[in-house]
Amino acid sequence: MTQHAVIVGGGHNGLVAANYLARAGWKVTVLEARASFGGVVGRYEYLPGYAASITNSPGSFDGTVLHELELHRWGLRFERPEVTLLHPMRESLFVGWRDPEAVARQMDGYAPGESRRHRQLVGRLDALGAAAGVTFGQRPRSLAETLARLDPSWRDEFERVLIAGSLTELLDESLESDEVKSLMMMLALNGQLVAPTAAGSAFGLLLRPIARASATHDPLGSTSAPLRGSVGLPVGSMAAIVDALVASAHARGVELRPSARVCALTMNDDQDITGIELESGEHITDMDAVIVTLEPSQLAGLLPNAWRSDVERPAAPTGSAFKIALALDGLPEIAHAPAGVPQETLFAAQFRIGPDPGYITRAVEDGIAGLPSENPLIWGLVPSLTSPVVAPHGRHLMSLNVWHAPHALGAAYWRQHGREFADRCIAQVDRAFPGLRDRIVDRVWLGPHDIEAEFGLTGSNITHGDMLPVDMLNGRPGLAFAEALEASGVVLGGAGTWPGGYVTGVPGRNAAMSLLTNQKEFAQ
Repeated sequence: MTQHAVIVGGGHNGLVAANYLARAGWKVTVLEARASFGGVVGRYEYLPGYAASITNSPGSFDGTVLHELELHRWGLRFERPEVTLLHPMRESLFVGWRDPEAVARQMDGYAPGESRRHRQLVGRLDALGAAAGVTFGQRPRSLAETLARLDPSWRDEFERVLIAGSLTELLDESLESDEVKSLMMMLALNGQLVAPTAAGSAFGLLLRPIARASATHDPLGSTSAPLRGSVGLPVGSMAAIVDALVASAHARGVELRPSARVCALTMNDDQDITGIELESGEHITDMDAVIVTLEPSQLAGLLPNAWRSDVERPAAPTGSAFKIALALDGLPEIAHAPAGVPQETLFAAQFRIGPDPGYITRAVEDGIAGLPSENPLIWGLVPSLTSPVVAPHGRHLMSLNVWHAPHALGAAYWRQHGREFADRCIAQVDRAFPGLRDRIVDRVWLGPHDIEAEFGLTGSNITHGDMLPVDMLNGRPGLAFAEALEASGVVLGGAGTWPGGYVTGVPGRNAAMSLLTNQKEFAQ
């Protein structure tokens, strides 16, 4: 008899899970609260004629998912610009050319021998990632178990560098130049409210080594790019990934139900799931399996009060994401640009505003203190250069993802001060790209509460919770909660579970694979 899975949440992970199950012959229904699918990866119209994803770069999207779901069959194509990253420094511009020798020359220009030290650091992290014995495809049970599996020759190093130590300590002992330290700091932190001086803050640098160890297919070459820039840009912005997943799901018979907000999960006396209630009043009971991709504290709010009172439920995460979209009538200049290189070549890459370790540290510390950063960290992209369809002819869209605009300040604060913060962000980008403000013909910003309300990102936290080792290696989002849910017939499949909250598609794949390898009989 055909098995029926209901997936709560139609973001990219929910769509990935739906495609894997449908490919295996399951009947699949996807329930999505919004009127469209994909969440922050789906297409969003900022201004009339300007539409792209909230997220910018697929640098972490998993090659195995791309390969196994054959997303190229559904129109997904990538551009591979010559440049993978622009990182303006105080007195220079780092250009992430695909040519490793060009990258090495820049690093050595910052400090003699810096490229060798950088390679040694990356090699050291690769070795630690391999020694940990952790893969993207299997959730770690506990930090203690991970440490116990480590060979003693690696255990002390793992604990010292990744658990007790900080990102600042690791970079100070490994590198000499502020510029290359800044490259690695921006890679490791990526918007979390975690100071680079905090214990465990270097763990973000281990995710790429774990991905390398886990990869079976790497069509974009993403695991070979230690700087993790724009290893490939989908034609049509990141939303093209969602478009391909939706097209594939339709072709495989998945029932996609937008505007279907779930308000409760019902359980029987044995605490097995028996149904899903929608805000419309509909009660779905015809199902053999349930996958939930919502942020874990949202899922906890859907459970009956009497469900497993002995199990601690995840707390709502706090975050600080802020979004700005700029409509441009042309491209600005680029400070310290290499001679003879067209603007279009350089601006095809992702760019990051975080020019030195002190700037980065102060920005994060402002956010932790509950203050909007005076000098914000910014990840940006001009997607219209590789995907002209995202902006009107002759115009460009500049997409800015900004961090350390604390959600905790409240919706009223951001309604009153959001424009001022957006102005401050634009001023920072204008310093790196002179003339930007003169090119702006329109703009829109989304504060932390707008992002939460529109996309369901609790607390404006893009990763569905912290990604420190104590979180990631202890059965994220908590082993007792995850296993109790699974015993009740609910499988976690969102960014709040392993391996975390970047756009990999792996949590959705893991959830589907858990059903396909260990099917559970659900109470009806």
